[in-house]
Amino acid sequence: MKKILFLLMALALLPTVARADDAAQQLVVWLKNGQKTYFDLSEQPRTSFSGGLLVIKTNAMETSYQRSNILRYTYEGISTGIEKVMKQKNMTVGQTSDGAILRNVPKDTVVKLYDVNGLLLETRTSDGRSPITISFARRHAGVYIVNVNEQSFKFWKR
Repeated sequence: MKKILFLLMALALLPTVARADDAAQQLVVWLKNGQKTYFDLSEQPRTSFSGGLLVIKTNAMETSYQRSNILRYTYEGISTGIEKVMKQKNMTVGQTSDGAILRNVPKDTVVKLYDVNGLLLETRTSDGRSPITISFARRHAGVYIVNVNEQSFKFWKR
């Protein structure tokens, strides 16, 4: 009887556990004053920048934040694919004080830099020996995307 009761209790908790995992997939806006706002990814939040604002639109609403008040925004509970690339190619991707550095990039691999609007800014091809360094020093503050072998990495220049 105790085993049946335990099994029923465990089964009753399964949907709760699944919902908790789904809720963990979210966009989080971190403000400098310590406040955090969460957007569930099932609401399909879309981000854009306009007139000094970070604008977030979901299927149900739209909100905006002054960029000067934002510490950062992150996607949590989802895989970025960075670990997969590093394991497969022994490649590392990191941020420097003024840009990005990619090490152990296979020979003839094309590395592309895009702005947040999807405009291609720079293209490099790896020689297989030297690290690829992409400098943001002469670029304006904002979000940049580095694309390597169909994997994308987001960088934010302040």
